[in-house]
Amino acid sequence: MNSRVVSRVVATRAGRVGLVAITLLLTREASFRTSGFEAGLVLCPWRLLTGYPCPGCGGIRAVGAISTGQFDQAWLLNPVAFLVCTVVLVWAFRITPLIKFAQQASIRFRSQSFAIQVITMALLYAFVWIAAIARFNSGIL
Repeated sequence: MNSRVVSRVVATRAGRVGLVAITLLLTREASFRTSGFEAGLVLCPWRLLTGYPCPGCGGIRAVGAISTGQFDQAWLLNPVAFLVCTVVLVWAFRITPLIKFAQQASIRFRSQSFAIQVITMALLYAFVWIAAIARFNSGIL
């Protein structure tokens, strides 16, 4: 697909919403056809190398569960998927108050020292990773 066509599609709210709707329908159909993405190979390179999940493991299955309305299952698979879906919906619908809030939070975060930024991101990453390993050890992933 030509990059000009893509940029014209995402330039309008209707195009973005349509793109998200098509993606949702395809994800929903794929989730139904693969039993919630349970059938298939493990594609995560980190999990293949170490045997332990990365923070994103279960994310695709969680989005599939969200697309089929199985919110409790999605939460167990990967809670970060709710954040990803929220960001995509805010982007698609251009929800101004949330975009302004995110911009203010970004400005505030970037105004911190580099060390604080690195420590904050490392702690968030560690928290999500520990949660992923806990899900893995509980047999959810």
